[in-house]
Amino acid sequence: MALQFADTFDEPSESTRRVYIPADIVTDSAFPFGPGDPYVLRVSRHEGFAVTPPDSDRETIDLPPINPDIL
Repeated sequence: MALQFADTFDEPSESTRRVYIPADIVTDSAFPFGPGDPYVLRVSRHEGFAVTPPDSDRETIDLPPINPDIL
């Protein structure tokens, strides 16, 4: 099963909005980033966003269904 969690966005500050990813996800072997790794955040209008390494050439990402137990 894909790693999943659900939460809400905090109120934005003047220039940022933060997303917190739980430790059990970022320490899982499937999580693709380590401390200090660069990333690119790309927004898909009205759908969401994807965080990828800067050398990713993917233009689409197939997402697994949302696990209803996390909602």
